[in-house]
Order: sequence, then C-alpha cells, then structure tokens
Amino acid sequence: MANLLQIGTSGVLGHQQMLQTTGNNISNVNTDGYSRQRTQHNSQTDNMGLARSVTGREVDKFAQAELLIDTSAFGNKEKFLAEITRTDQVLSDKSNNMAAGVSQLFESFHTANDDPTSISNRQLAVTDAKTLAASFRNVGEQLNNQAQTANSEIAEKPALLNSLIQDVHGLNKQVMIADGTSRGASGALLDQRDVAIESLAKELDISTIVNDNKSISINLLNGQPLVMQNSVSQFSAVTGDPESNNIELVLNIDKNTMPLQTTNLGGRIGALLEFRDETVYSSLREIGQLSLGIADAVNSQNKMGLDLNGNMGKDIYTIPPTQAKHFSDNSNPAHVITSQMIAGKGSSLTTSQYQISMTSPMTFDVFEIKNGERSANPLAVNGAYPGPVEIAEHGFEIDFSAAAGGFQSGDKFLMSPTLFNLNDYDITNTQPEDIALASILQTKTGAANTTMSRLAVTEISDTSLSFSNNNLSITAPQQVTVNNSGDFDIFDGNGTYMATSSGALNGQDLFSNAIPPLNPGVGYEIKMDGKPNLGESFTLAYNRDSIADNSNGLKLAGLENDDKLRKNHNSNGENQMTFAEGISTLISTVGNQTRAARVDSSANEAKLIQSQNWIESVSGVNLDEEAANMVRYEQAYNASAQVVSISKEIFDTILNAAR
Repeated sequence: MANLLQIGTSGVLGHQQMLQTTGNNISNVNTDGYSRQRTQHNSQTDNMGLARSVTGREVDKFAQAELLIDTSAFGNKEKFLAEITRTDQVLSDKSNNMAAGVSQLFESFHTANDDPTSISNRQLAVTDAKTLAASFRNVGEQLNNQAQTANSEIAEKPALLNSLIQDVHGLNKQVMIADGTSRGASGALLDQRDVAIESLAKELDISTIVNDNKSISINLLNGQPLVMQNSVSQFSAVTGDPESNNIELVLNIDKNTMPLQTTNLGGRIGALLEFRDETVYSSLREIGQLSLGIADAVNSQNKMGLDLNGNMGKDIYTIPPTQAKHFSDNSNPAHVITSQMIAGKGSSLTTSQYQISMTSPMTFDVFEIKNGERSANPLAVNGAYPGPVEIAEHGFEIDFSAAAGGFQSGDKFLMSPTLFNLNDYDITNTQPEDIALASILQTKTGAANTTMSRLAVTEISDTSLSFSNNNLSITAPQQVTVNNSGDFDIFDGNGTYMATSSGALNGQDLFSNAIPPLNPGVGYEIKMDGKPNLGESFTLAYNRDSIADNSNGLKLAGLENDDKLRKNHNSNGENQMTFAEGISTLISTVGNQTRAARVDSSANEAKLIQSQNWIESVSGVNLDEEAANMVRYEQAYNASAQVVSISKEIFDTILNAAR
C-alpha cells in the first residue's frame, strides 16, 4: 500500500506543479519578454511514480542570438531614417529653395543689363544677392541645429547604457546565486536579464557569451568588454578631438579609457554618429562649397568691370575665413591656424577636410582627408611658413601668423575650408551703383583703317596686373598694329614695342600667343575680329564712357551656366558643374540616401519580425495550447488523487480485516 500511496502522491504533486506552470503561462500571456515555461518529470527508476519536477523556460539560443543581431540592425536603420528624413525635409523645403535663389540672382543680373543706368534694376540684383545669402544661412542654421540635437542625444546615452549594463550585471549575480540552489534561477529572472540585454542591443551592436556559471558576458562587436563576470565597463561622454563641438563616447574599462570615435558602434547610437558626421556635416561642407563658389564667381567677375560711377568693381560677397581645430595633445592649445579661399579659385574648392601636421616649428605637411581616409602623400603647397601658404589645387590658403608662439613637431590640426560659420556669410556694404555692369576696357580702331576689323576683349582675369587708380597702366599692352608680314605687333601706352603675335593664328588670344611672352601676364586677353589690312592699328583704353555699357553684366548673368563648381576630387575640366547642378546634387544625394534608408529600415523591420516570430514560436504562450494542457493536467491530477484515495481505501480495508 505504501508503494501505491507514493506513486499517487508523486503524481498529485507533479501534476499540481504542471497546473501551476500552465496557469503562470496563461497569466503572463501579455507580459513583454516572458518566455513560456514547461515543467518536466522523470519516472522513478524503481517504478515508484514521478521523480522531482523541473520547471524551465522554452528558449532557443540561436533564435535569441538572431534576435539581438536583428534588434541592433533595425534600431540603427530606423533611427538613421528618422534623422535623415529631417535633413531631407530641410533641403527640399520650398521656403529654403537655394536653387530658386540662385536662379533669381542671375535673372536679376539679366534685368539690370536691360537698362544699366536703372538704379531700381541694380537694387533688385543687390536684394537678390542678399536673399540668396540669407537662404544659405537659414539652411545652415537648421542643419547645425540638427547636429546639436544629435550631440545632445549622444550626450544622454551613457546614462542609459550604464544603467542597462549595471542591470545585466546585477541580474547575473542573482542568476549565479540562484543557480547554486536546488531550484535554480527562475524563468522570470532569466527573462528580466534577456529584456535588459535586448534593450542594450537596440542602442549598440553587441555579442553575448554564456559562461559556465550561467552568467552572460557582453562585448561590443569589436571585442571591447561591457559586462564581465566580476566587473563592468562604463560609458562616458566627452568633447570630440579635434572636433570640440562634437560629443563622442569613451569606454572606461577598469582604470583605462578607450576612445570609440573610430569604432562602428551600430544600433541607435551608431545611427546618430553616422547621421551627424556623414550626413549633416557633409551637407554643410557642400553648402559651404556652393556659397563660396557663388561668392567667388560673382566677386571675381564684378571686379572685372566698372560700376555706375566709373570705378573698378569690388567684392559683392564677404568670404568668411575658417579656423583649424587643434588636437588635444598639441603643445599649445592657443596656437591658431586659419584658412581662406584664394580669390578666383572658388571652382577648385572641394568638400574634403585637411590635416596639417607640423614637422618642425616652421615646417609642415598638408594631407587631404576624404571619405575618412587620409592621403598617403602630402599635397603640393606654394609658399612657406608663416604664410599665407597656397594649396592652389584645392583653392585655399593657410595662415600660421596668428599663432601665439612657436609650433612644435607633432602638432596636428584639422582644417575644413568649406565648413565655416554661415552667419558670417553675407553681402558687403553693397550699393546699387556698385554692380559693375560695364567692361573695364574699350577698344578703338585707327582713323586710317579701311576694314571693319576690330579688337574684342575676351577676358579680364586679374585687374591687379595692369590697372590701378581707375586707369590702365601706361606700361600695359594697349596698341596693336598689323605689320608687313600680317602679324600683330603689340605696344604699351608709351608706344614701346613689347611683342608680336602670329597672324597665322587668326587673331586668337593675341597676348597669350605673343613672342616674347608677356610675363608674368597682363590680366586681360584680346582677339582680332575680321581680317585687317597691313598697317591698320587698334587701341585699348580704360572705359571712360561706361554708363550704358553692359558687357561685363552679360558675363555676370552668364555665370549661371558656367561650370564653376568642382564635382569631386579631380581638377580636370570635365569635373566641373554649374551652381544649379551643385544644388541639385546636394539635394538628390540626401534624397537618395533617405530613400535607401527607408528601404533598409523596411527590410530590417521585416527581418526583425521574422526573428520575433521565431522567438514567439518557441517561447511564446499559445492560449489554445495552454487551455488544452490545463484540461489534460487536471485530468492527470484528478486521476493521481484517485490513486491516493484508492490506496487509502485498500489500507483501511486491510486494517479492518486485521481487527
């Protein structure tokens, strides 16, 4: 009878435990992170009923690992999409339409050309120039705000990360303690740890290792430890080096600090860093290239003409300088290096960054940084310390003269010539009369000439070479005569012979083709239209009758269709584009990245749902299944209770018979 009672009692207790487990599953059907539990039994080896019940979670370690990977990936793509969508909206917003502003500026130059004497038409050009500058400033301000928002969010992340890391470490301790008891760690405790790890995976790409003592170690994908068996690492937010406006993360491992600036962190944090560094700052550098390119082209052309008062044109736009960022280990943080676009070289500017490395107190190398990679060899420079030193191929110059004291070998600086404070970008104190619509030169034919041939000014490239005090220098070439060989003799204002240009060249580029060469150049170029007779003469003079002339204004308006922006990092002629193409490239680049991010987010969401469904199929609670189990376990419980009852009846019968 004792055997039958033991069998029945073990059955009652065992199925009671199974009913409790099933009831717990049903109660937690809507609990986030809950894993279905199962109670399992083994039969007693001596056929004496059930052995000890063991309750555990239904989990698949491969499904869990896949879920962490997909959680990080989706967190990254979803966050990046949310951030870049805001940039796309700024650039495509009609109120920030830079393309319309550029078009309107050059349209106003066309309008001014219709009547060069009209003050109102000239004022329209000045107003549109100012409006375009305001448009660039407005877009720049909004993008800078987005970068600051990203930095603020990054600065708050260490508190969240450290809390999750401490939670996992604390739960690890509880699991290890519970694992040393007869009952082991509860499913609820293990679920809490999994939820904390999944929350961490949303923020970072991580990998996990289950240790022999049932604790879980967590590392970044690059191997940096976050949660160890006996200790944890903690994140801190620090100012960037050398980008002091940025917030970067470092990892404190024991007493060591590990910078993470070049580490691909993944997750939401990785998305914020990628958005800030590769979308916002890249867009700002492109806007800087656009704004400087337009300013330089307009300034350069305006200085090639005469204004309404008959004076040589001057700058319409200001050209802001930029200041290099110093690295934290430099010898003196007070040392300053500045850069400025070279006037007339706006079409050579790139969106690259540059590293300036001091090789001695007065020598240096300049390296280009594009796509995060530093050039293997230093760039060619013109000039010497303290400058200005020209990096002509890239359109800017460097000035060391503002440094408070000498540099030291090993000092490094990061320079971004097209990333400057757009609030400093504006027009000068420009008046309507300052728009230089007239040509600075006029041509005249000799009184004895018999043909309709004439000189034409094809280019004015540098007024500083031959012009001063609103006049053409007397030593500049300004007389051309056809000699007896049909070639063109060139004379200065005193009638002194300077050079001859071959008549076989059909009168093209007389100064460039002159022999001996007119070095170092004269700053303007002419050609001969027509076929002059031998002995005919032609002269050039400062344009004193310029009030109704619009020849330079036509060139100002024509800048809209000129290739004045550098497409990428090569400086050949095929690598230039118009201002409209530059703006379109900026907007379409961010737009394409946004569309790609949307596709990536959808794809990773689908993959995450697939992983979640896999987890759900293994660990999720199915109410229909649990209800069926409840009925089955209840029947088994009642049957086991009946065995106990029968055992009692038999025992009572035997006792009564013995009396």
